[in-house]
Amino acid sequence: MAMTYTELKTNVQDITEMSFTDAQLSMFTKQVEQRIYGIIKDLPILKKTLAATCNASSGLSLPADVLYIHSVVQKTDNATVNRKALVSKDYDFLFEAYPLSSETVVGGNVEIKYYALDSDATTNQAASRMNIIVAPKWDATVTLDVEYQYHPRSIVDTDGDEEQPWLGTNYDTALLNGVLVEAAKFMKAEPDMVQMYEQQFVLALQQMQNTVDIRLKSDSFRPKGQPPKPIPIPTQPPQRQE
Repeated sequence: MAMTYTELKTNVQDITEMSFTDAQLSMFTKQVEQRIYGIIKDLPILKKTLAATCNASSGLSLPADVLYIHSVVQKTDNATVNRKALVSKDYDFLFEAYPLSSETVVGGNVEIKYYALDSDATTNQAASRMNIIVAPKWDATVTLDVEYQYHPRSIVDTDGDEEQPWLGTNYDTALLNGVLVEAAKFMKAEPDMVQMYEQQFVLALQQMQNTVDIRLKSDSFRPKGQPPKPIPIPTQPPQRQE
C-alpha cells in the first residue's frame, strides 16, 4: 500500500488528534527518513552506478547525492577481462606507495589497482565535496564504474504527480509510525504512548531489514563480516507517578 505525503500528514493528525504546521510535519518526516536510511543499510533500490571517464592522475569528482561508496570498477577494452574491481585503501597509503603525481604509461599498461576517497575544498554547498583518487596515477584516461549509495528524494519534496519515493510506496508503515514517534515526543505525550509507536516503528524496521538480508541479498566483492544484529525493541519507559 503506497502512501503519499498528503495522506501521511492527514493520517498523523487524525491518529494524534492534533494539528501540526506544515513545517513541523516536514521536520518530523525528514528526521524519520534519515533515521530509517541510517539504520537499514545497503538497500539495492538506493544504489546508483556512475559511469565516468577521467584521467587517472587527477581522479574523479563524485555527484552531490553520494552517501558512501560500495565499489569502484575499472572498465577496459580487454575482451577477456573488461571489468576489474579496485581495492579500497587509505588516502595516505596511495601517496606513500605511489608518490609520483603522474606516471608515464609503458607498453600501454593503464591498469588501476587501488582507490581512496579525498575531500574537496570547494565552497559550493551543492557539491558532494568528495573525490575518488586512484593508483597507480597513470597519465592516461580510464573508465570507472562507481556503485554508491545515494541520498533519496524526500517524500516531503515530492509533488502529487511525481513518482512516489520507494519508502512511501513500499514501507509506509515504517514511515508513518516513525513520524508518530516524533510527533508524540513533540507533544510530550505519555511515555506508554511513545513506547507503543516506537515498538511499531521497530517492527516495521525489522521487516525492512529482513528484506535487505534475505529477499534482496546480493553478492559482494568482499565477504560479509558478522551478520547484522536485530534491531532492539526499546525498553518500557518508567510510568508517570500520580
